[in-house]
Amino acid sequence: MEPYHLNEQHLWLALEVLAVLTVLLLLFRKPLQHWRQERQIRRALKRLGARGLQNIRLPDGLGSEVMIDNLLLATDAILVVDVKRFDGLIFGGSKTDIWTQVINKHSYRFPNPDQQLQLQVAAVRTIVPRVPVRGLHLFTHKSKFPKGKPPGVLQLADIRKQPRRPRLKDIPAELRSAWEELCTSLP
Repeated sequence: MEPYHLNEQHLWLALEVLAVLTVLLLLFRKPLQHWRQERQIRRALKRLGARGLQNIRLPDGLGSEVMIDNLLLATDAILVVDVKRFDGLIFGGSKTDIWTQVINKHSYRFPNPDQQLQLQVAAVRTIVPRVPVRGLHLFTHKSKFPKGKPPGVLQLADIRKQPRRPRLKDIPAELRSAWEELCTSLP
């Protein structure tokens, strides 16, 4: 009779552990999703540039400052990457003043993000005017563009298709020099 009693105890213990794990998973589901999304964004940014800086403040040339999410040293330009953590359907274009986000039959309007991105690109160009500087919006996989993505918009899935992270030796010397100049000019 002893083996039966022992197996029953193991079964109850396994059920209790399963119940605790289920509760923990439900409690930590949102933080885990957030952590996963941030990890995907970091990995995507690494694939875009050989070097990167985050949360940069630069003078805008008008007596104020612009905040830049990410600056990346790519093989053909210095990239200003604005990360957009939007869910739902996104409607907008390069010539549209107001974009719209639709989530569960509710719509939210927001200014065209290209305008702010162009200010950020201009701020970088004032420091390194002799090299190409481009701006991109990086949207997470939770956003969908049913009418097509506007120019300058990437999603995480688009970046996964790139072959590999650029290496520093793949970057032209003039671009590397401009990157160093940009890094040393930061406050």
